[in-house]
Amino acid sequence: KLSLVKMNIHRIENLDSCVNLQEINFTGAHRNNSLFKLIIELGNCIEEILGVEKLVNLRKLVLTSNKVKTLKGLQKCPRLEHIQLQDNLISNMSEVSSLAVLPNLKVLYLKNIDGSMRNAVCDHPSYRSSIVRQLTQLTILDGERLKHMDTVYQEDLLSLGAAPRVEIPPSENWLAGFSWDAGRPDPDAALRPSLARFETAMQDARKVNQAALTLLSHYK
Repeated sequence: KLSLVKMNIHRIENLDSCVNLQEINFTGAHRNNSLFKLIIELGNCIEEILGVEKLVNLRKLVLTSNKVKTLKGLQKCPRLEHIQLQDNLISNMSEVSSLAVLPNLKVLYLKNIDGSMRNAVCDHPSYRSSIVRQLTQLTILDGERLKHMDTVYQEDLLSLGAAPRVEIPPSENWLAGFSWDAGRPDPDAALRPSLARFETAMQDARKVNQAALTLLSHYK
């Protein structure tokens, strides 16, 4: 364990030989502290997490109250379980997403549980849900225990209890007895009266024609 709190450290260096180091504390001076102006010279001001690449056994890293903007460099510490980054300058969600490659990461702080000492990224509209979705290995975020989506889904199912039995009626052919011809007018029936009148008129015309021929034959 190595504690270098408020030691006016601006970069992480000279740790390559400390391969068995498991915990480092680089806490600086809180910028909102009323005494900050008086102790700024003593506070750490680390901006980049470089110099930890050889610390393969590192499990806990505390960088509270520094000036960290990027999390590049942590990906080389596969055993990291606990990271504290409250009161820094992390503003991009992609920086947080880069921690997904740390399979053992369980605890992450980007602000305190009461919302104080927050990074700018904490104001992202989907801050919590994005981290839960992308860092599935996390169990604690900002001091609160996480419930990942699969756990929430299972708990919701259990809270509902057994599903009520639903009786499904037997299927029926809803077109049974239906005919596309039903109700359609019969064209022959509709034309039959007209055809009868036409035949009567033709018969009358033939009679008149025959009478005319008979009459003309008397004048030949």
